[in-house]
Amino acid sequence: MSSISINIGDVFLIDTPPNVQHFYVAIAKTSGNKYLFVNLTDKKNNSERVCVLAPDPSLPSFIKKESVIAYYFAREMDANDLTICITSGSPIPKDCLSADIISQIQQGGLISKKLKNKYKTALKNFLGIG
Repeated sequence: MSSISINIGDVFLIDTPPNVQHFYVAIAKTSGNKYLFVNLTDKKNNSERVCVLAPDPSLPSFIKKESVIAYYFAREMDANDLTICITSGSPIPKDCLSADIISQIQQGGLISKKLKNKYKTALKNFLGIG
């Protein structure tokens, strides 16, 4: 199995049955070779709004409407996990977000009421505030 390189800010399109596919963003290294990924999805009426991204030239072109980080669907993965989940035919990575946007997403994770405590702790440790 070929290994995928993971960098903070990388965006991957992964298969998420039963909902077909979602974008996931690497926002922190958690332990060893594992990373914390958060879900980037279209904004809905019931979405948590601690981190909203609107279409902008500084963002990847696949963000075509207001989107949110759905911290509830965060997951920890390593390159092998990612290799299994990645959508067939999708570029690897799909895109990369700027350091400013990643910082905004990380800060949102710290205040999110939906991010699991174990992931919040890992994020704090990564940011050196744990």
